[in-house]
Amino acid sequence: MGKSLALASTFSGSSLDASRWATCYPWFNTPASGCTNFGNSQEEEWYLPSQDQVSTGALHLVATASPTQGWTRTGSSKTYPYRSGIVTTFSSFNFTYGYVQVVAKLPGGAGTWPALWLLPTSEAWPPEIDIMENWGTAASFHATLHWATGSSDKQVAKVVSTPANLSTTYHAYGLLWEPGSLTWYFDGAPVFTVTGNEVPSQPMYFLANLAVDGPATSGSSFDIRSVKIYTNA
Repeated sequence: MGKSLALASTFSGSSLDASRWATCYPWFNTPASGCTNFGNSQEEEWYLPSQDQVSTGALHLVATASPTQGWTRTGSSKTYPYRSGIVTTFSSFNFTYGYVQVVAKLPGGAGTWPALWLLPTSEAWPPEIDIMENWGTAASFHATLHWATGSSDKQVAKVVSTPANLSTTYHAYGLLWEPGSLTWYFDGAPVFTVTGNEVPSQPMYFLANLAVDGPATSGSSFDIRSVKIYTNA
């Protein structure tokens, strides 16, 4: 079965398309006030829409060292040392099986944690498919699948080494998601495959974010030139 282009964002102009992109996790009811991922206690950023900046044909998710008021999982006030950016398609687009390709340039540098990933529309976790995660390195990224077995959370991952400097030029990060199979791609070449019943078979949505998990250079930017998702025709 062939695939057709179902989502295409190239980030022209000077503002984010609000009909396509949400700027917080869906479980936060006031996205304009910001959010963070309470599931990772090491994260030091509070996401705000102002950190999702569109210019020069790209979306820039910018991490700024600026103490920012947010709150904890229990609702207590908390000051986060960084503000940063996140976008998701939760409200506008989800899919089951297809091909995702994102052309992006990583920030590089200690403390930065950019990611491209998929989460279930049901908001249950796991599963989770991490198309690309990077912890400040210039020549590698992680590809990961998270799933559950009974009461246990499990994962399988691969560190993908690259000859290129991921923080100086744009590269294509891809994922082919088919029934019982996941294949990750880098610049069009397959780099990792997972098969089996662990592969998700439910609707999922796309996320891109720049988390901070330690001292990072203020102004670090995760730059995304395009997001394309192809689904079965």
